[in-house]
Amino acid sequence: MFDRERGWNVSFAGCGFLGVYHVGVSSCLQERAPYLITEAARIYGASAGALNAAALVCGCCLADCCSDVMEVAKEARKRNLGPLHPSFNLVKILKNGLYKNLPENAHELASGKLCISLTRVSDGENVLVSDFGSKEELIQRYVDGGISNNLPEYELKNTITVSPFSGESDICPRDNSRPISTSCE
Repeated sequence: MFDRERGWNVSFAGCGFLGVYHVGVSSCLQERAPYLITEAARIYGASAGALNAAALVCGCCLADCCSDVMEVAKEARKRNLGPLHPSFNLVKILKNGLYKNLPENAHELASGKLCISLTRVSDGENVLVSDFGSKEELIQRYVDGGISNNLPEYELKNTITVSPFSGESDICPRDNSRPISTSCE
């Protein structure tokens, strides 16, 4: 059971282009239970979840974020290999979007509240970063944290987990599939 007095965190899983799911969940939380975001001790995120977490913490317009995600997906679909095509530069697109959408004081808003899962290149270990000296530092990333920790702080009992993949996260789609019958009738 959720204990408001103990405090809580919110964690958004890495999920690539399914990040639009996070935007929908975030919009719903802002509308129906804004305290879950505003009063959370920390907002964690990996990969696309980190982008959503940054937008939430910095007060970005979620409708614009959703539109941006859809535009990136459309851009990828224009190419034969989608996002794997050599001319598709996802990092550049994401950085441009962050520079455009995050406020100039994003690093001040994010420090101590936003916690981004990153992967250190030298040893492949996960690093959680929550202090940012500038907007530039907030936007720069080591390597996608989804590689080493796709759902940061999942093991903490007071963390509300969000994932677009069905499973054990607190907020996720239900799996309505039925097991395949193995009988030979």
